[in-house]
Amino acid sequence: MKVGFVGVGMMGGPMCRNVLKKGHEVVVYDINPDAMARVAGSKTTAAASPKAVAEQAQIVFTSLPMPADVESVILGENGLAAGARKGSTLVDLSTNAPAAVKRLSEQLAAKGIAFLDAPVSGGVDGAEAGTLAIMCGGKQADYDRVKPLLDCMGANVFLVGAIGAGSIAKLCNNMVAFCNLAVASEAMLLASRAGLDPKVMAGVMKTASGNSNALTRVERKGLSGDWKQEFALNLAHKDLTLALELGRQTDTPLAFGAYTYTLLQQGRARGWGRDDVIAVLRVLEQALDTQVRG
Repeated sequence: MKVGFVGVGMMGGPMCRNVLKKGHEVVVYDINPDAMARVAGSKTTAAASPKAVAEQAQIVFTSLPMPADVESVILGENGLAAGARKGSTLVDLSTNAPAAVKRLSEQLAAKGIAFLDAPVSGGVDGAEAGTLAIMCGGKQADYDRVKPLLDCMGANVFLVGAIGAGSIAKLCNNMVAFCNLAVASEAMLLASRAGLDPKVMAGVMKTASGNSNALTRVERKGLSGDWKQEFALNLAHKDLTLALELGRQTDTPLAFGAYTYTLLQQGRARGWGRDDVIAVLRVLEQALDTQVRG
């Protein structure tokens, strides 16, 4: 099967390569030529635009940073909707706003194009290994059509509800992850200021009830001062912005999410938006004039 892929960067690239490994032909487009070169091969065709991708593939995946990017790639000039044939299926793997996803679905349905929102979780390591969690929103028949391709990228693939449900699940998941990261960072500060080696504290917590993926990130990157981007603070800020907006729309107070959002906002104000999200530890360190690293 010939598959389309728009956006083959840090996350999209590994996902695309895993589809290629399963023997599928892939048509790709990315604004970054270097990203396209990294997925080049005998079964890869480079396209000149999203429209050109959709003209060649019945199923097209998008993996893009921001909601505005998704809308532009799908509905913009030379976008996917301009090239997709009736009966095609578009699958957005990005993290997006549920309301925006529903609007896109309605506009595509008017053209006879199916649409699923299918955001992923598991980071670059999960994308490389093909072990991502994928949360899909859409119609059962559309999900069944793309499920074999999603299985190339993820070990845990879920249809969680109608269109938009995938985005809701992803925003809730990421809010938990970022709040965990913030409180794990606070715990390291508390341990340090109380006279305990934070590395010892992290080792203890990993065997106890305080363990989490976020704690592992704090230990691996934060305590060594490794701010190199794996998941950008800017993207975490975007995801929490969308989660808080969903909270407003549903009259759901999100006190922990709001506090963590403030930490991310402070990190952006300090110019750390392109650093890894673990930069929230630096925000807390500066606030208390305490360094737990090194």
